[in-house]
Amino acid sequence: MPALSTPIVAAIFLCAMAVESAIKGFFLSINKFNQSKTPIPAIMIVSNLLSLAYGPLFILSILATEDCHNTVLAFKVVMHLFFNSFSFFLLFKTWIVSQKRFTVACAAFLLIVHRFIWAGCDWTWSNTLQTKQGCFYLQDKVAIIGITTGGLLVDVFCTCVTFWSAMRDVPKTEESTASKMSRIYRVLVADNVLRTMFVLAVNAFTLNYSMYSSLSVTPGVPTVLLLIPAISHLVYTEAINVEFFWIGVRNDIIQEVELKATDEEEDDYEQQQQQHHTYGQRQSQIRLTSAPIQRFDNDKDQSLRNYPIRNHSMSHSMKMQNQGR
Repeated sequence: MPALSTPIVAAIFLCAMAVESAIKGFFLSINKFNQSKTPIPAIMIVSNLLSLAYGPLFILSILATEDCHNTVLAFKVVMHLFFNSFSFFLLFKTWIVSQKRFTVACAAFLLIVHRFIWAGCDWTWSNTLQTKQGCFYLQDKVAIIGITTGGLLVDVFCTCVTFWSAMRDVPKTEESTASKMSRIYRVLVADNVLRTMFVLAVNAFTLNYSMYSSLSVTPGVPTVLLLIPAISHLVYTEAINVEFFWIGVRNDIIQEVELKATDEEEDDYEQQQQQHHTYGQRQSQIRLTSAPIQRFDNDKDQSLRNYPIRNHSMSHSMKMQNQGR
């Protein structure tokens, strides 16, 4: 076993942190999947399982002294599957955010195929040799540049589509719905921007190092190249599992808006009941004040019906006759 140089110790520490995050994320993903039965928690289960295998295989590959080719190849396969599962997670979530648009699905398919092509190139073009001192590894420069560029394209695409959907899909009517959608999209944008910052930093460092530095790992010789897979492991694992935090934020927004809508409905109902009560009181007052008038009118009508009005001239002549008598 080669001496534990500073880069190797740092790589072991970073991978241990990533494995710890993956263990938590794995159980949280299972719990979330049992509740919702949706694809995103299922993808997160697969990603966390691959992350759990990533760390030990990477440490084994940098400490191996024999069977170098198979050890490194096993790590490479798991590494690219993990990175591509992360990309698939981002692209699938972006497709959902975009209201499942066909054009977004086509672009996402091309991007994930692009990543798998570069993964195959890395498996084929990178070499591992077994020496007396241990395993000598030579990373292909073109392959790692293509892999890093593919990751950048996926992340930038997801961020741009989220911004576009936030501006396009928030309804202009129904204030409560628009407010809820607007706040949820703000959370999605914040999620994408923060993730892009961290992933962009890792990929930019990897791309810069790949273009201007040696990509060989010699047994017993410390190199920064050993830290790049470990840093990527930690950042990508955290970027996946931080989704649980954003899920909680979005659920809080939905519950808050629904609670506010319920309170508004209750207030409207109370106002309607108050209006009905006030209207009923007014009607009662009107009936009470109009009842005597109605009875008077009825009595008058009844008297008119019982005693018909006599002719005025006949009444006057009869009065004159009585006076003559």
